[in-house]
Amino acid sequence: MEAFVLRATGITKKFNRQTIIDNLSFSVEQGETVTLMAPSGSGKTTLISILAGIDRDFSGTVAAQTRHPGVVFQEPGLFWYKTVRENIVYPLGLKKIPWCAKTEARYREWMDVTGLAGFEGHYPHEISRGMKQKSAIIRTLLYNPDLVFMDEPFSSMDQASARAIVDHIHALHPRITLVLASHSLSQATGFSDRVFEVTRTPMSGFEITIP
Repeated sequence: MEAFVLRATGITKKFNRQTIIDNLSFSVEQGETVTLMAPSGSGKTTLISILAGIDRDFSGTVAAQTRHPGVVFQEPGLFWYKTVRENIVYPLGLKKIPWCAKTEARYREWMDVTGLAGFEGHYPHEISRGMKQKSAIIRTLLYNPDLVFMDEPFSSMDQASARAIVDHIHALHPRITLVLASHSLSQATGFSDRVFEVTRTPMSGFEITIP
């Protein structure tokens, strides 16, 4: 049995007295790829923000055993005035991670896997939504996180592109834990070890599916 990397207990979240998440509990084991599946507008983004430690205005507890967490947001959040390459490497400077031959090799591999090779000098307004999402994913994975939260990361990609990205993540980081939010069951079951599907509103329980 693997150790739990993430454990959510009794998570409750309210907006203007309306309960969005009600006493939700679940655990994720090390090395798992788990998808939290629910319809649009049901609170998936809110839950991801809570799990990632961004939203602290909730009741309940979240315990995460991680040294290098990462988050891929639903909106890519690229700087409009930076090129694709500049956007991708920007966090490395913030985290004071030196650029080296190994990092360069990982960067090149990612550019090839995602089809972004040749677009390094383009600006966000010159590339598609899917390419922006790919840039945001590379930006997060480049600094080797061990737990990654991803909010609708593949909503603008086809299944083959999403599969290639997940396969490459696991090839580079076999022990990595991924927690994704999605509204698409077909996409979720394509690369998840378990799918936690919302069974009631407000979000208060999951039906667990093993693909």
